[in-house]
Amino acid sequence: MKIFLALIIVFLLSTLNLLLMDFLLGFSFHDSYLHLLNPFWVMSNAEYIMLAGLFLLVIGQQIFMIIKKKRETIPS
Repeated sequence: MKIFLALIIVFLLSTLNLLLMDFLLGFSFHDSYLHLLNPFWVMSNAEYIMLAGLFLLVIGQQIFMIIKKKRETIPS
C-alpha cells in the first residue's frame, strides 16, 4: 500500500510540474492540459527521430540477445 501511495504522489507531483512549466511558458491552462494529454502533438521532428531511434535500439537489443542465446545453445 505504501508503494502505491508513493506512486500516486509521484504521478501527481510530476503532472503538476508539467502543467506549471507550460503555464509559466505562457500557455493557457487548456493548452497546458492538452499538451499533457497529447504529448505527440507538441513534439518536433527531431524528437520523433530520437523516439524512433530509441525504439529501434530497444528492439535491436532484444533481437541481438535472442540470436546470442541461440548460438550458445547450439552444440558445435
